[in-house]
Amino acid sequence: MSASAATYTPPVDQPPPPADATPYGGFWVRLAAYVVDGFIIGLGTMLVAVIWALALGGRSADAAANVLTLILIILGQFYHAFFISSTKMATPGKRLCGLFVTDLEGHRLSFGRALWRNIAALFSYLTLYIGFFMAGFTERKQALHDKMAGTLVHRQSRSSATIVIVIVVVLLVGVAVLGILAAIAIPAYQDYTVRAKMSGVVVAMSGTKAPIGEYATRKGAWPATWEQVEAVGGANPMRQVPEASRSLVEDIRLEQGGVVVAAVHFQHRQGEIRLTPLKAGTAIEWTCTSSPEIRKFVPVACRK
Repeated sequence: MSASAATYTPPVDQPPPPADATPYGGFWVRLAAYVVDGFIIGLGTMLVAVIWALALGGRSADAAANVLTLILIILGQFYHAFFISSTKMATPGKRLCGLFVTDLEGHRLSFGRALWRNIAALFSYLTLYIGFFMAGFTERKQALHDKMAGTLVHRQSRSSATIVIVIVVVLLVGVAVLGILAAIAIPAYQDYTVRAKMSGVVVAMSGTKAPIGEYATRKGAWPATWEQVEAVGGANPMRQVPEASRSLVEDIRLEQGGVVVAAVHFQHRQGEIRLTPLKAGTAIEWTCTSSPEIRKFVPVACRK
């Protein structure tokens, strides 16, 4: 039996570990527990991300990313503090790996002390992870943040190296796969919502074709104002834009020659959609064009 095991004092708030068990949790088993907890936190954050993407659609992508990063940090801090200060004295990941946390006398931590222990982990990051590696070679398997917070990580039962490695590898692969799927699915969904909103703008613009043509036929000239279009039964297209699409549209104006122009903006992109009439005998033909910056988001007929 090692010197550290010989001087080991069982935690007072938990039954002592089996006699043949390692009394403290070392680096690898703690890493496995950390990966499990990271997986759980990641799933929670991904759920928030999906809800956030559904709520915002294509707007404020950078702001959404910043908020999600903040949520991930706050969620992680309170997740660890809540579970470690609970009667189980361990996060779900630590429980899976047979670990629990106490103070130096074996007592359960208060929420404040558990929160400080997790915040102190920042110093382990700042030491280029050396603070975490300390759990592999210090006498009582204390990482830097354990020493700063005056805590110990106990191990109730021996876990084989194979089980630890399998847990780490499987969850790391799972997180990577979920991350890839999220990286593909969320932007794709945001693009889809923007295209749907853009279609609403084009439909509102297209509603002016008939009255503009009617005015040109009656007056022999193109209308110059929306009031003139309204005089022949038309309407200002800004009033016809669906509610879901209004956040994209800055203005829809009527230019010389009966050209209808919508100024749109989203995801730090700005551009225009233009409906241009052209007389072909007694008929009027319309062409739809768009700025290069927004072209992939507009209906196919306007991608010129």
